[in-house]
Amino acid sequence: MTDSSIFYIFYGLMQGITEFIPISSSGHLNILEIFFKNLESRNYLYETSAHFASLLALLIYLYANKHFSKSNIKTYWKILIYATLPAILLGLFIKFYNVNFINLELIGYTSIVGAILLYVSDKAKKIKLRIKNKSTKFILAGFFQCLAFLPGFSRAGSCIIAFRLFGEDRKYSSIYSLYMGIPLICLSFFSNFEEFGNFIIDKNLSLIFITTFFAAYFTISLFIKVINKIGFTPFVIYRIFLGIFLLAYIN
Repeated sequence: MTDSSIFYIFYGLMQGITEFIPISSSGHLNILEIFFKNLESRNYLYETSAHFASLLALLIYLYANKHFSKSNIKTYWKILIYATLPAILLGLFIKFYNVNFINLELIGYTSIVGAILLYVSDKAKKIKLRIKNKSTKFILAGFFQCLAFLPGFSRAGSCIIAFRLFGEDRKYSSIYSLYMGIPLICLSFFSNFEEFGNFIIDKNLSLIFITTFFAAYFTISLFIKVINKIGFTPFVIYRIFLGIFLLAYIN
């Protein structure tokens, strides 16, 4: 196996493992590309393959666990559209102005700040916002989700923070973050539409797709099963150590 193949396997594993847990897939992929490819920009072909694999794993998991019942779809499809609008508007702005702020320092700071917010939302009972209306919870979580445009913050993490603040338990906060991921990952996939003309199914992209799919499905299954028991503290500790390491490395 060549060094190049190892990179693509790591890329897929990192995307699959980190996409649906609160430690930021984009931040980890940026770190990987900066360290091993000396790139401070996004590789859209890699992302397209990885996002498609992540989406497929998510949909299969939700289907296998009966989340696509008629009542569930009827309850959530409109809510998810409204909740995704803030991210769509911000994403269009970033894409139109070609905003690029990928660097290790920013990832270090967002990793630490996200860790603190995750810990506070999980542990501080006095600041819980008791919102009864489910639509309101999801729409407000949609604004939190915009924090994920900062590399290192985490889309799943931002949604989990919101739902924990709104009084949901750890498991349902995590499940709702999966629901929120469906439209946004779809949009991330199709936002790279102009790259489809360059899309060639080669060994490297196949490695990314296969490793991302299996890593994502396994991670989702395990994460939802154990999160009420282990809590979010292990992720908080990991994020803080990662942030400190990156800030120390650049200084």
